[in-house]
Amino acid sequence: MYYQSVLLKACDHATFVPLQNFLKNLEAWLVRWKIKLNVDKTEAILFNKKNDDWPKVKVYGTPIEWKKEVKYLGVVLDKQLNFRAHTSLIKEKYNKAFRAQYSLICRNSSLNLNNKVLFYLAYLRPILTYASPIWACTARSNLGSIQVLENKALRMIANARCYNRNIDIRNALNVPSLQQLIQKLAKIFYRKLPDINNPEITKIPVSDHNDKQNRKRPRMTISL
Repeated sequence: MYYQSVLLKACDHATFVPLQNFLKNLEAWLVRWKIKLNVDKTEAILFNKKNDDWPKVKVYGTPIEWKKEVKYLGVVLDKQLNFRAHTSLIKEKYNKAFRAQYSLICRNSSLNLNNKVLFYLAYLRPILTYASPIWACTARSNLGSIQVLENKALRMIANARCYNRNIDIRNALNVPSLQQLIQKLAKIFYRKLPDINNPEITKIPVSDHNDKQNRKRPRMTISL
């Protein structure tokens, strides 16, 4: 059997002993079912803002280093959950894809305007919005740097001049801003959560949108 990504989560100030005990039980279960765990790809992260010297958990006797960042299902999770590293990854992926398909949407492309817009929305924009209901609670500066990438692409597609405003270009192409799209995706995502039959999901508290202390929580994406 092969699993690409498996996540173990523990939430408590005294998580080390229960987590280590669980890992020992997991090891026995894996052996019984003849499933091999790749220890070299196993990572651990502690989400907090302190530099606590926590003991290392062990898997098959191998200590697992505490990481400052881990990647899970394509999303980079940093220990402070500010998602700065993930937005950098988004920009890197987008720029690579943009360069590869530059000839299709550049000003001299043989594609007509509608096909250029369709190609951008179908191929490039999903790179910018993947898993956005989770990471869009990042700093506005990070969101702004991603919006800049889209602005440049739309200006190229529309063959816009320097005096054309970005908002006018988006309106002319009928392309909503990234903020509007992310809000829409977040509302759909969080509206469906209560219908998912998963006990861990039901434990997630619903934050008060009006409380400024909650503005950095992922669910607050719906009120960007």
